[in-house]
Amino acid sequence: MMNLPQTISVLLLGTSLAVLSPQVCPAFTVQEVASLAKASSDLPLVKSAGLSPDMDVPWSKAVRIVDPFEGEFLGVFDRNSLGGYLLREGSTQVISLWTPSSIRVLVTVNSGEAMSPFYTAGRVYPRPDPLRFVATKKVDKLLLKVREKVFQLDGSTGTFAISQELATALKNAPDENLDIRLVLEGGQAVDSEIGKGTVKAWRNIY
Repeated sequence: MMNLPQTISVLLLGTSLAVLSPQVCPAFTVQEVASLAKASSDLPLVKSAGLSPDMDVPWSKAVRIVDPFEGEFLGVFDRNSLGGYLLREGSTQVISLWTPSSIRVLVTVNSGEAMSPFYTAGRVYPRPDPLRFVATKKVDKLLLKVREKVFQLDGSTGTFAISQELATALKNAPDENLDIRLVLEGGQAVDSEIGKGTVKAWRNIY
């Protein structure tokens, strides 16, 4: 984290870091904003906001994302496997990224696996690691139930904008799993949930 001059403050706005003069933003003192900036610098660092089936990130924890195309922002990654063991044929995985401005969702279905043989000394040996065949599904709608209120979000390419009302609801969500429904292209619905750990982590970014 860079050393900040006394006359400059760093404020997290949406999906980027903005540099503001304290005269322009009187609601934040230099000490408060510096404390916020330090807290974000102490979070685990993730170098890409891209979602993929085999990604390796801290799950259900607030992280600082520094993406080469999108800049720096805070987020929480969540993962849920449906239908049993992840490598089982027909199992579904729901990966999501929750940021102050948007929710991104990736739904993949495992359509099977096969052993990949290799040849050596004239003999064929099976590889110890199977090859997975994964299909990605397009998500058109996202429904979330927070307490008794249902939020329905429409998006494109699996990205859904977060309103101020929804951000407030997520920040104040009860300390329990949260139900979501994903409506795929063609109308198929996938019911999943967000784990309690992710719900707790939302309080750090909303």
